[in-house]
Amino acid sequence: MMLLKHRVFAKMFAAYGLSTLGDWFDFIALSMLLGYVWKAEPMTLALLPLAYALPSVLLSQFAGIAADRFGKLNVMIITDFIRAGLTLLLIFAPNPWWLLGIVLIRSTAEIFYAPAHQALTRHVVPEDQLLQAASLNGTVFQSGKLIGPLLGGIAAAFVSPAVCLLINALSFLGSAACLLSIGGIRESVPEPGIASGKPRNTDWLAAWLEGWSVLLGNRTLFFSTLFLLLSLTAIQLVDAQFVVILREKAPDQPELLGYMISAIGVGALLAVMGLSRLKEIASYGWVLGGGVLLIGLMVTWAGLYQPGSGVFWLLLAAFFGGIGTGLTSVGSNYLRQKETPKEAIGRVTGILDSLSSFIFIVAPLLGGAVIQTWGVSLSFQWTGMLIGGIGAAGILLQKIIWKRSPAKSESLQGWG
Repeated sequence: MMLLKHRVFAKMFAAYGLSTLGDWFDFIALSMLLGYVWKAEPMTLALLPLAYALPSVLLSQFAGIAADRFGKLNVMIITDFIRAGLTLLLIFAPNPWWLLGIVLIRSTAEIFYAPAHQALTRHVVPEDQLLQAASLNGTVFQSGKLIGPLLGGIAAAFVSPAVCLLINALSFLGSAACLLSIGGIRESVPEPGIASGKPRNTDWLAAWLEGWSVLLGNRTLFFSTLFLLLSLTAIQLVDAQFVVILREKAPDQPELLGYMISAIGVGALLAVMGLSRLKEIASYGWVLGGGVLLIGLMVTWAGLYQPGSGVFWLLLAAFFGGIGTGLTSVGSNYLRQKETPKEAIGRVTGILDSLSSFIFIVAPLLGGAVIQTWGVSLSFQWTGMLIGGIGAAGILLQKIIWKRSPAKSESLQGWG
């Protein structure tokens, strides 16, 4: 692709690829350490995703302000070095509680990376290539999702989880090296109020409020956020429960979960590659609404699946669900880049990350309660229909939900 010839983006892309692949090695290593080496209790295991998500809920909006106000490249480099050091410390963690504490601190550092990455991408990539940038990053993520767990599982099983952690630490150092090789670039780092002609204001509260003003003031961005958060909430009700329903439907086929994850990954990768051929997304409704509809189809089919029906049909449903995952992932990333003014992309990313992380914590707990009440099959059927209904509404009501603002500005003028 032409975009990979862009010097700055190509090095950012390489850095993102290294850290993404390393993250999957890391996730496998920590899961095996807690579950198989230390044989941690279920409640202790449940604290691991909390250690990943809680800092994002509390501090992502602050991180978004930092991304808009400081050198984005420097923020990413410093974050990589901190993550590398803390990952090395994980190798020497003496027990689960030390491990969870280090993960919590590392997750706090990590929340600064995503807003800075999004903001720098928005600044260096031409607007007509934003969809290509979102697709390329999506391809790396989905490829890492396919390859990382497989290689990480092999390394952890045949060598040791510590090797996986070392690989992730090295991946962060490699990412930092790629970013350092970029050298000096011109970054616009505006202060709150500058774009609107108001006096210079260094108040972080004003910057935070300005970020919310951008999100609430752009009609397309606001209604898209509502749609995506509602969809995410419904999906997360059952996302962590696939192992439960497969255990009930196919108790003698534990490998089926891995097959389904791979089928989802293949579908997502193909969707991302398909979108990369486009210059822009003309209809958010078909991409985002259609993607959510396909995910709902997968969840409903899993609830209806009966033992002996044939694994092929379940994997086919997972494949279509993967296509939906790819469409929504790239579509939402592109929409955020396209509809947000350059000067506010870090703050808007931080706000969305904070809201999403809150859902990642609350929705699975609610979903667990629903499944205990209704049973896993019925819960998947009804939740799948709810997800599909949200997606169908996105398609049918797209002219209302994604009606463009009368005049979308590329600056913050009017927000201040």
